[in-house]
Amino acid sequence: MGCFASCDDKDSKKDDSSKTSSSSASKDESKTDSNSSADASSQAEVPEPSLTIDGKKIDTKNYTMCTIDGEKIDFDTFRYFYYYTLQTYSQYGITMDSINGTDGGFKNFMKEVKANISNDLVSKKLCKEEGIELDDDDQKAIDENLKKFKEQFDDDKEYKNQLKQMYLTEDLVKTMFTHEQYYQKLFGTGGKYVTSKEDLKKAVKDNKQYSRVIHILIPYECQAEITDSSDLESYKDADLSAKLNAKKTAYNALDEKGQKKVKEKSKKLAEEVLAKAKKGDDFEKLMKEYGWDPGMESQPEGYYVNQNTSFVEEFKTAAFKLKENEISGLVENENYGWFIIKRLPVDMDYVEKNYNDMVSEYDNSRFSEIFQETVAKMKVEDSKDFSKITADRSEEHTSEL
Repeated sequence: MGCFASCDDKDSKKDDSSKTSSSSASKDESKTDSNSSADASSQAEVPEPSLTIDGKKIDTKNYTMCTIDGEKIDFDTFRYFYYYTLQTYSQYGITMDSINGTDGGFKNFMKEVKANISNDLVSKKLCKEEGIELDDDDQKAIDENLKKFKEQFDDDKEYKNQLKQMYLTEDLVKTMFTHEQYYQKLFGTGGKYVTSKEDLKKAVKDNKQYSRVIHILIPYECQAEITDSSDLESYKDADLSAKLNAKKTAYNALDEKGQKKVKEKSKKLAEEVLAKAKKGDDFEKLMKEYGWDPGMESQPEGYYVNQNTSFVEEFKTAAFKLKENEISGLVENENYGWFIIKRLPVDMDYVEKNYNDMVSEYDNSRFSEIFQETVAKMKVEDSKDFSKITADRSEEHTSEL
């Protein structure tokens, strides 16, 4: 049998700074939070990483844990992703104890670790297939990211201690920034797989792919009364988002009968506003007077909705059914209330100015598919002793560090 020896207990008590992520998960590795690190005394107690198999401590210097798509995955890389995956699980209340307490739990966990490593290798693999290599400018970017990362720490001692805390090595940090650069060549601004500005403009002009809309949101809770005098005083000067939260709090405090009455009043208001809009009243004025969506304040030009936009389905469906300048009926969603939606002509000047943000959302779903398809094709081979690795930390299996 075998196990990892780590610097924590069974529940992997890493802070969020341990999550220097793979290129597919985060595009801002240089901002790892060093402020959440342990103090100097606790850092001094962090042991060196090790691997024990069948009671024998393994020399991990040139040890291959597994091979993914022909690339040897060394112990340090696997160890990092092991604890990165465990940290991800812990956010959902899953610990190593609960993993081991589930039939096949540890085996499935190890599959997830290898899937995370595979995901990190996608950009490098695709660049190789496309004949794309990193150039001098890419190397400068890697070096600059490394420099910024290291500058977060007061001195070299703190830097190295923090690497231990984060289950990292200097070589592994450099590899991560290198993989990030591969990602940028494909999926970053101007990357090979990124939809061009001209192609995005064509998509936006297609009424079946994009719908530009503004809307009036009438929430279920908007007619709830705020009775507390102190809350009422702060409510007067609050922004729309804070006011909506206050209304939700007041609504949630009511019993079922009280909530029903408020909901009926809100629906009556929604019907009145809809009647005004259908009669020809200025829609934008109605939106400012009655609307409860803070997004309409920050984006008065409207939302550019496509099938990847993370809006509720009722909203998206209605948005695409409308013709330009047409107003919907009441569109209800059980989490939000009623929407009154108006479809507007596309503003190509807006698309030109906001290309980077719009293309990111437009490409997001396709990029996810590319990653999933690529990972599925990768061949994963375990080392001869891989199946012996367990989470067993009993004395006969775990070496003292």
